[in-house]
Amino acid sequence: MKKTIVTILTSTFLLASSIKAQTLEETLSNLSSSVGKAYVSPIISAFGSNLNSGWVSKLPPSDFLGLHFDIKVIAMGSFFSNEVKRFNASGDFYFSESQVQQILANSNITPSNVGQQNYNALKNELMKTKFSVNFSGPTIVGSKNEYVKVKFPGKTIQSGNQQYTVNPYELSLQEVKGFLDEVPALPTGAVQLTIGTVAGTYASFRYLPSVDIQDLGKFRFWGIGLIHNAGVWFKNPLPLDIAVGFFTQDLKVGDIFESSATQYGVYAGKTFGSIVSVSPYAGFTFEKSKTTVEYDYQSNETVNGVRVPPTKVKFEVEGENSSAFTLGLNIKLVAININADYKFAKTKTASVGLSLGF
Repeated sequence: MKKTIVTILTSTFLLASSIKAQTLEETLSNLSSSVGKAYVSPIISAFGSNLNSGWVSKLPPSDFLGLHFDIKVIAMGSFFSNEVKRFNASGDFYFSESQVQQILANSNITPSNVGQQNYNALKNELMKTKFSVNFSGPTIVGSKNEYVKVKFPGKTIQSGNQQYTVNPYELSLQEVKGFLDEVPALPTGAVQLTIGTVAGTYASFRYLPSVDIQDLGKFRFWGIGLIHNAGVWFKNPLPLDIAVGFFTQDLKVGDIFESSATQYGVYAGKTFGSIVSVSPYAGFTFEKSKTTVEYDYQSNETVNGVRVPPTKVKFEVEGENSSAFTLGLNIKLVAININADYKFAKTKTASVGLSLGF
C-alpha cells in the first residue's frame, strides 16, 4: 500500500510538469471526432473511476440518531496499463500541402520528373481529396517522444494523357504526440464533509474549488452521497456493519472535458476498538461515468486555396468500469482517521484519506 501511495503522489508531480510543453486544445485541434475519441479514451475512464472512488472509509453506526462530523482530504489515483498507451483508429483526413509533397516524393514524383504542370495537377488533386485513412500512435497518456502517424492509402491519378500511381505512405503528425508522457496514474484530490447519524445514515459532500492547471485549464468538481447502515432496522446487532450507498458527482476540466459519475453498492465493515480503533471495510459496487469532450477541429481542407475555418467537435465517451470490488482499512487515533483502499476493476484505482472529526 505504501508503494501505491508513493506512485499516486509521484504521478501528481509528473502530471503537473508534463502538461507545460503544449496545450491539450492545440493537440486535439488536429484530430477529427473519431480519432480524438480514441486518443482521449484512457483518461476518460480514469476520470470516472477517480470520481467513483474514496467515498467510503468507515461505515455509519447502526444508531437511529447520533452526532457525527468529519472533514476529509482525499487523494485518488487511477492506473494506466500499457495497453491504453497506444491506439489505432480510422477517420477522414485532408492532407496538407507539405504532407502531399512528402507523399509525392516517396513515389519519386517531382517537378523535374513529371514536369511542373503535371506535378501541380497531382498535388492539387491529392489536396482536395478527402481520404479514409488509418491513424496509430500514442494516446493522451502515451510517450511525448512518439508522434501519431497517419497512413496515406495510395491513389492512381489521371493527369493529361498519363496515369500516375502514388504509393501508400505513412507520415507523422508533428502536432500530435503523447500528452501526459506515460504518467503511471491520473491523480485527483478532493475535500469531503460527512455528517450524521440519522436512521443509521451518513450524508457526504465532496468539493474541489477551481484549480488552474497550466495548459489544461481549470479543474473543479463537486459531489454528494448517502450511505445507510441496514443494521439500524434489526433488533439485535449484526456481526458486521452492512450498508448500502449511493454517490454522484460532476467534474469539469477546462473547456474540453465535462464528466458525470454515479455509484451504488453494498459495503461491509467491522470496527475493533473505540478511541483508538481499526476498521477494515469492503465494498461491491456498480458504477458508470460519462464524459463530454468538446474542442475546435482545424482541418487541412482548403476552398479556393483558403483553409476552411475550425469546426466544433463534440462527442461523449463512457468510462469502462461497470462493477468494482474495493478493500480498505481505516485507522482511528482519537479524532484523526487515516484510511487507504484499492479498487479492483477494469480501471484500477487507489485512494488515501486523512480526516478530522468526532
